[in-house]
Amino acid sequence: MILMAMVLGVGVALFGLALATDYRGVTQRIVDTQLNPAFAEPGVRRVFSRLGLEHPEMDFSLSRSRLRALVRIWGGVVAVFGLGFLAVGVALLVRP
Repeated sequence: MILMAMVLGVGVALFGLALATDYRGVTQRIVDTQLNPAFAEPGVRRVFSRLGLEHPEMDFSLSRSRLRALVRIWGGVVAVFGLGFLAVGVALLVRP
């Protein structure tokens, strides 16, 4: 159980570091695909188009740099969380 926690901590820490350092443009891909309202559920877009309204977040390109910075900050938080998880696992493994 402790080894699984350590492996999970390593995985979460590496994912957080990849986000925080923007390794190979991973944050740009996440912002462009996951946080872009153009990729929202088709039902939500149909409702807005039926009402004759534009989706409230369609000015996405204006806030893209802010979202990238936010994703990188949260990547750092995730990395710290993963390292904490790993440290607790090591401490439980090494304790007498």
